[in-house]
Amino acid sequence: MPGWQHFIHSHLGVKVPVKGCVDATDRMPPMRKHQVSITWLTKYFRDHYESHPLTEESPEDEKVRYARVYLIGMIGGVFFSKKSSNLLSCGWLRIIFSSWEEMGEYSWASACLAMIYHNLCNASLKAVREVSGATFIVQFWAWEHMPWLAPAQRPDRDWPIDHPLRGEAYGARWLGHTTCDNLVQHKLDEYRRRFERLWEGE
Repeated sequence: MPGWQHFIHSHLGVKVPVKGCVDATDRMPPMRKHQVSITWLTKYFRDHYESHPLTEESPEDEKVRYARVYLIGMIGGVFFSKKSSNLLSCGWLRIIFSSWEEMGEYSWASACLAMIYHNLCNASLKAVREVSGATFIVQFWAWEHMPWLAPAQRPDRDWPIDHPLRGEAYGARWLGHTTCDNLVQHKLDEYRRRFERLWEGE
């Protein structure tokens, strides 16, 4: 069993197929070189969960495996996602499979912000047409600082006043129903004028 394949098996208890294996396809094998498919891995555990759901009595190591897979999905699919595919570099697994205490020592917010800056710099190049990473953070920032870009909250927003995220995160301010009827649409000149006024400090 190859190195990374054995590494994943020892921590998650699953053998990820590689190109040429019976369970894999030549078009998109679940594991290629030093990358693993997030979609394949999360689907495997989702299917396993349906037949063997977690309970309070489930073994601790099984709960840990599900938690690790959840982190793989969050890190590789949300906060540090790539625009080319859903493959996660196996280098991340050394961090994800480390102790919880060690993981807590990392500055995840700083790393996520650094990657956003890096991706935005790349996206400014003429030949680049897409941007990756946690772009929803950029969207929330824009809505907070450029109100003319933000949708309006509808009066019938349906999240309860005791929602656990209320007042705790910027993103939580946009929970519930919104409408874009208040936005200037398909008028590039108007947006340019507003950005110019913002740039000039008005």
